[in-house]
Amino acid sequence: MKLKFASLFPLLFASLTAFAGNGGEFSAEFTQSAPQQDEQNGRIYVGDGRMRMEFDTDGSTIIQIVDSTTQTVFMINTEEKTYMRQGGQGGMMPGAGQDDSDNPCAGMKNITCKRLGDEKIHGRLAEKWEFSSTTAGQSGTMTTWLDKERRTPLRQIMPDGSGMELALVGHETVSGRKTEKWEIKGIGPDGQSQVSHQWFDPELKTNLREENPNGFVREMRNIKPGKQPDSLFTVPDGYKEITMSQGSGYR
Repeated sequence: MKLKFASLFPLLFASLTAFAGNGGEFSAEFTQSAPQQDEQNGRIYVGDGRMRMEFDTDGSTIIQIVDSTTQTVFMINTEEKTYMRQGGQGGMMPGAGQDDSDNPCAGMKNITCKRLGDEKIHGRLAEKWEFSSTTAGQSGTMTTWLDKERRTPLRQIMPDGSGMELALVGHETVSGRKTEKWEIKGIGPDGQSQVSHQWFDPELKTNLREENPNGFVREMRNIKPGKQPDSLFTVPDGYKEITMSQGSGYR
């Protein structure tokens, strides 16, 4: 059985996503669209290590709360006054377990890291690391180049030869804020590649805009930096916890 690196990729790639807890606190509106799909709108609130997203689906308002300190995700249905819980048992989530260590494997179960030196990727100094599994019956290694300043991946090569590479290609203003425009080149096992772009806010440490080659676009608007109330990141009183098999209103 080969080592499944799918669970590692979101962890290493977290710095260029809108995950809570990596930058300043803020609230914003977001919109996303894709071909042959209705435009979806919602709100996002980012606190200290916590994030809340609100969006409408099938006539119900769904709230997702992510708490990186407890590694727990809550999905809340406001119409049914129910919620589902995931995590909270020590499973890793993006951003968890790395802040206090230079070792990118810190907090990751059955994974070891070996530093292979420093290299420059598109002009940025990066640490080269090899990730290996220590789980019995599994094998495989992934090589990752972490930006030395930001501790974020600039290049990754998976066991099957697929991978991705990032390059800073410019600076642009998005929703009134200064951003870095990054080009992300993904390469499949067959050598086929595709390019997407992300506009990264270095102050908030989150993407304000994303564009994928399949036509998917997500953008934040009306961004308001500032501390967010703790009440936004807790399940409301009186809501009933249900299991995944009961959660028809969350699809």
